[in-house]
Amino acid sequence: MQVRTNNSNNTSVPLSAGNSKRTGNSDNPDSNINPASPLNTADSSGYYFIDTHAHLDMLKEMTPDFAVSESARQQVKYIINISSDLPGSIKSSAYAFRFANVFAAVGVHPHDAQDFDERTIKELESLIARNKKIVAIGETGFDYFRNLSPKDLQKKAFISQIELALKYRLPLVLHDRDAHDDMLGILKHFSDNGNNKDFRAVIHCFSRDRRFAIDCLEMGLFISFTGVITFPNAKELVNTVREVPLDRMFVETDAPFLAPQEKRGLENYPGFVKYIANKIAEIKQLPLEVVARETSKNAEDFFNLLNEK
Repeated sequence: MQVRTNNSNNTSVPLSAGNSKRTGNSDNPDSNINPASPLNTADSSGYYFIDTHAHLDMLKEMTPDFAVSESARQQVKYIINISSDLPGSIKSSAYAFRFANVFAAVGVHPHDAQDFDERTIKELESLIARNKKIVAIGETGFDYFRNLSPKDLQKKAFISQIELALKYRLPLVLHDRDAHDDMLGILKHFSDNGNNKDFRAVIHCFSRDRRFAIDCLEMGLFISFTGVITFPNAKELVNTVREVPLDRMFVETDAPFLAPQEKRGLENYPGFVKYIANKIAEIKQLPLEVVARETSKNAEDFFNLLNEK
């Protein structure tokens, strides 16, 4: 997640959405939490996409129900809904119950680290115990760009969530903005320089250079790319995409933020993840099907999706 509020200037809906009803956003995600029937998302060639990072609870111009069903029609088989605070974690867990093809990550964003305490840990543990479709901790990490929480509290919350992930053998979804040295220092400690096999993490919305990518890869981390790679000014990032092995990357929308260039001005949603995959295919000179299959397999293995349905 890049910002805490949605872009109020976006007034359009996805072009593929047509005129379907999409008014409002659910105020009570715990209602009607019976899992929906699985949706057929593969096309005739059998490939599909996985959006590994979305914020369905932050959508303003469509309901989560509409976003999930429309994404399925765009070949998105699974969505991982990511949390940024404790209320968001409760919503994310409820969405995982409610939608058969939605999984959840629970955790506290560095912006909200000042609110992280022992009660937060107990609440997160309670959610994990009740819902096997919680497949990660996050997003957590550092944000020194906006500094909405003091750095020492960001560090404390981050370390606590790493320990929580290790305790429950769950991967981490990492947020890193202008905090690379502090991020790498803590990750090296807990990953034992990449030798701790119980430590799994992904740098979400990767937007740094090749050198930082290499440092992350050497520690065994995965790297996830958003619509930022489609922007005209993303030339250095495009070079990074070219260098990152396909078997170490995911695709994500970070919906409702960062709509890909082809859909700028629209509210982003998981159905747009195909544009990120298509850009990776273009950069690496590979068929889109190959990128879709590889990144989906990466996500299924990393988040243990096939064993948690």
